[in-house]
Amino acid sequence: RRSSDLCVVWVDAHSDINTPLTSTSGNLHGQPVSFLIKEMKDMMPKVPGFEWVTPCLSAKDIVYIGLRDVDAGERLILKTFGIKYYSMTEVDALNIKKVVDETLEYLLGNTTRSEEH
Repeated sequence: RRSSDLCVVWVDAHSDINTPLTSTSGNLHGQPVSFLIKEMKDMMPKVPGFEWVTPCLSAKDIVYIGLRDVDAGERLILKTFGIKYYSMTEVDALNIKKVVDETLEYLLGNTTRSEEH
């Protein structure tokens, strides 16, 4: 099932948004988000076995919470697409409640999205 109003809160120290071209290790476990972002579709090379993956998430519809270990290529992707994120330093400074409140306001504030977990 696909939803046109899909949004994601990604809570992790890593953004996992490297591409096969930006990853220094080549490990796919650091790349899953890049395969899902619609705006990145033309940047992604064909990866054998991943033909079934269809980008389904707009860059404006993901918020990262708790980032602390982000590669240079990932930083560039976050900046290029204006992806919202909170570093672990920001979570500590603001407190988790404020970060979650701001995240939900950003993602759900002026929309009619349904909440699914």
